[in-house]
Amino acid sequence: MFSKAFEISLAKSYEYHSYEGSNENASLFSEMVSLRAVGVPTSYIVCSRSFWQNDFYVDRTVLDPRPESELIIDVTKDLLFDGMRVLDLGCGSGCIGLSLYKENSNITLFLADFSKKALSLAKKNAEELKADCEFIHSDLFSNIHNKFDLIVSNLPYVAKDDFRNLQREIILHEPHEALYGGRSGLRIIKLFLDGVNRYLNKNGIFVIEFGKGQDFLLREEFLRFNFNKVFFYKDLNNVNRVVCVKKDT
Repeated sequence: MFSKAFEISLAKSYEYHSYEGSNENASLFSEMVSLRAVGVPTSYIVCSRSFWQNDFYVDRTVLDPRPESELIIDVTKDLLFDGMRVLDLGCGSGCIGLSLYKENSNITLFLADFSKKALSLAKKNAEELKADCEFIHSDLFSNIHNKFDLIVSNLPYVAKDDFRNLQREIILHEPHEALYGGRSGLRIIKLFLDGVNRYLNKNGIFVIEFGKGQDFLLREEFLRFNFNKVFFYKDLNNVNRVVCVKKDT
């Protein structure tokens, strides 16, 4: 927050004891500290969040990107090929899709979200990163009319009981619609699974994030929807967090 308020680099901010700024800088920093003291997430205060290899503009209209979601990039970056059609569904800030674009700028990227405010923010990030992509206003697949080689998504998956136990700052400041996934946490993901096969090309793949312990429920859903090529990946806490599913041909 100091570096943001005083408009200096993070490295320079460590020399704050010898740095002189204006009263306006000091006032802004004091205001930021006050906001953090009452629980406003730092990323929303400075309107920035580091994700994968870039910084993204964020505010309260989108979910604060988590390090766990970087696993989606790690799983899919080596699958990218020139001309690959990639959809980031429920893109929020666009951090997942845009990170993939920065891994291979020759993919054809689509960012979709039901929130027009989120799409506007994603456009801002795309412009900042000089990413060539298309934007779609869509509630899940309601306005999707094409097929893709890869669909990535971090949909709401917090279960009802878990939602009550979230950190107070998350409940107060982050968009509930980007978090809450119904009683089991899988309500939105089930809707996604019901439609995703129709939007995948031959040999297409989808990769989604999910909550701790939900892999057992997801296995049942994959059987119900006849998905057989299923691969789970663990996060740094050794918890299954991301699943990669290949369309049966």
